[in-house]
Amino acid sequence: MDIISKSSSSIASSLAKSFASNVIERWTQRRAEKFFEEFQNEIMKNRQGGDNFVHIAQEVDKIISTEIGSEVVFDAYRRVSLAKSKVIGPRIIGLLTAEICLQNRVANEFEEAIFSFAETLNDVEMINVSNVLNKWLESIDLYKEKPWLRKTIDVYIQNDELIYLLERNELNKNNNTLELYLNIDSLDNLFAVGLDKFKNLGFIRERVNQSIYNDERDSNQYSRDESYQLTTKTLSFPLKYRRILTLVSQMSRGIEI
Repeated sequence: MDIISKSSSSIASSLAKSFASNVIERWTQRRAEKFFEEFQNEIMKNRQGGDNFVHIAQEVDKIISTEIGSEVVFDAYRRVSLAKSKVIGPRIIGLLTAEICLQNRVANEFEEAIFSFAETLNDVEMINVSNVLNKWLESIDLYKEKPWLRKTIDVYIQNDELIYLLERNELNKNNNTLELYLNIDSLDNLFAVGLDKFKNLGFIRERVNQSIYNDERDSNQYSRDESYQLTTKTLSFPLKYRRILTLVSQMSRGIEI
């Protein structure tokens, strides 16, 4: 029995080592390469002259040698190692990290939010989110060109937020037999996989609003007051995060999903 136990332990140890070297190291390295490629590209793009790989290497070494630079790059590399995304996420993190390092500072709240996006969603989910939000924005452009389509498009911009009207219900308060379902279903099911994660990161906000109004109408020569309850369900996306859509478009170059 002891021999079997030792044998099992030995096999598990060998499998762990094999997995660490053949799987973890391989995929960590691939993500790291995407990160440093974009990091390097952004450094090169912002140099004013004398661009060559020797000078770039020296500049990167200079950045990493500073306390702020080493902290920023280390934190970014940690995110890349944990990223669900193979390509887009590491590229986004690399570009933002270079921007931050060139300004010799740490990430602000806005950048931290984008880092979380790049770390949490995989490539397919990022593209799905970008496609859905871009379609909403295209709908707004469409009714600007063709105003008569406005009533058929449930998207608008208000207070620097992109608003999508999911549902609008009017319920006669005198009819007590009808009930409204106030919850909003999974956004992954309603649109595409990735929207729920995006919402959970705080980029999409769900709102259910209810209001009551009276409608006076003449019926059979008798005037009567009808009380109605209006319920709307909306999703909102702060336009300050619109750069996420641009980054996904830029960083998804050359990949097939």
